[in-house]
Amino acid sequence: MVPGGGQVLVEGWVEKPGAYPVSPGLTVAGVVVQAGGPMFPADVNAVKVIRPDKGGSKSFIVADLRKIKHGEASDITLQSGDIVEVSAQTSKLIPYGLYGFFSTLIKIGIGANIPLVK
Repeated sequence: MVPGGGQVLVEGWVEKPGAYPVSPGLTVAGVVVQAGGPMFPADVNAVKVIRPDKGGSKSFIVADLRKIKHGEASDITLQSGDIVEVSAQTSKLIPYGLYGFFSTLIKIGIGANIPLVK
């Protein structure tokens, strides 16, 4: 998906992915917060900004949200048409999947009103 004029697109492991309007001074950290923040498996050390240029090619910029938060790196100001991609950290995917699986089992057990002890 390509964002429309005056928008940036946030994709991946955030609570509310989608298109967000560009306002003066909008940054990577700011738009991730607008998108509800990163979800557990997000790799906050390597958030990608994909920036198309007028010639049709794309440049890639990597932002480390952890370093930005601690003042160790500068935040990146976004431009209309940018795509912010929050990928998953591979080592967090299995625990996240297990959490979802067991949460579902517990909800089914509670919803089914099955006694745990006879």
